[in-house]
Amino acid sequence: MKKNDKSRIIVIKGVAMHLKGTPLKKINDFYNLVFEKYSFDQKDIAFVNYFTNICIRNRGPIETILNQYIKRKLSKAAMPAKAAIMFGIAQIVFSKIPSYAAVNSTVNLFVGNIYRWRKLANAVLRKITKDEKKLKEIEKNLSIFVPTWIYKEWIKRFGSKNTLKMLKIYKKEPSLDIRVKRNLNFWVEELGGIKLGKSTVRLMHKGKIANLKGYKEGKWWIQDFAAQIPVILMGDIRGKKILDLCASPGGKTAQMLSEGAIVTALDISKERIQLLSKNIQRVGLSKNLKLVEDDLLAYEPQSKSDIVLLDAPCTGTGTFRKNPDVVWIKNKTDVKENANYQKNLIIQALNFLKKDGFLIYSNCSLQYEEGEDIIKDLSNQKLIYVDKISNSELLDYPKEIINKGLIRTLPFMYTDGMDGFFVARIKKAI
Repeated sequence: MKKNDKSRIIVIKGVAMHLKGTPLKKINDFYNLVFEKYSFDQKDIAFVNYFTNICIRNRGPIETILNQYIKRKLSKAAMPAKAAIMFGIAQIVFSKIPSYAAVNSTVNLFVGNIYRWRKLANAVLRKITKDEKKLKEIEKNLSIFVPTWIYKEWIKRFGSKNTLKMLKIYKKEPSLDIRVKRNLNFWVEELGGIKLGKSTVRLMHKGKIANLKGYKEGKWWIQDFAAQIPVILMGDIRGKKILDLCASPGGKTAQMLSEGAIVTALDISKERIQLLSKNIQRVGLSKNLKLVEDDLLAYEPQSKSDIVLLDAPCTGTGTFRKNPDVVWIKNKTDVKENANYQKNLIIQALNFLKKDGFLIYSNCSLQYEEGEDIIKDLSNQKLIYVDKISNSELLDYPKEIINKGLIRTLPFMYTDGMDGFFVARIKKAI
């Protein structure tokens, strides 16, 4: 087998995993094992990562194109073959690889278990290369870049104009936000980025994060500009006791510790706690940190906290710029189940507060069921009241992120966008 064929086979395996619902992070873990086992060079690694992301980010139009030429639905057994054809379409439509080369190299991969679909793949891909005009029209239709249920939901919640802006930014490579401990101007120049707010460098970066200057020395950590809002809304937290729930991987934990807070960070799994500990140790902020491995719903703290941060598990649809798979591997049922779970987490977390304390509830979902609807429901039940957020608290952010005292950031906002985030500051009503 040719070396470049090996790279292509790995892409097909990764895309097939995605079609079965495997998160991109786990696919990347699989890739890293393969890269090490077969001593892939940087060129081959870049090829695999590039085309996997191209296939997933453009899954909507690729599947639309595929359905134009294959009328019958492919069975589960044909999933690897479907992944291979999608990879071929990705090369034809979304890369500079000559069409004939894309077709030939893809068809040649139809061996072994997928050989029986070889003729189908050859016929479909060759027909596609002859329909350039049709392909361009399909690609222009932004509504197909996400599943229909999500598109309809976003239109309903955010309107056509804002939904279109989100879909346009979905097509672009995301930027990388770095929160520095100090000397912002120095790191802006050193890393070749732009300055956001008082502590953030934004840059376009491809490659290993660990290779960037200052990483090994712990001078900064990765944290999206929107993800910094929950801690900013705490105000002056020097010496304050903060309980950080669902804390891993620790961006907000580091942010609080760097601002002088005394933090107890809780997460449910040993693996996630170890990851959090490793991240905080790297940036040298472990002094005022206590780690707890426990289930939030069973947790019994020894004392109550001034502030509780609950950055709750969610569908993560607001991170689709960086994680293009999330809109495809989540569904309406996931949203509903998450919302019920999040509501229970909030009710439990309120018990950890001192009498005059407050809770920051946040997540990176764009779905109202996981944000505004939960807060409205708990308010109507008179379990909480909203401590409204004002523009003066977030002068470095667009004013339109605040609505009725709640925060809703959208992925197209600010320079090159930011994660979609929901944030509420609430207090216990009873």
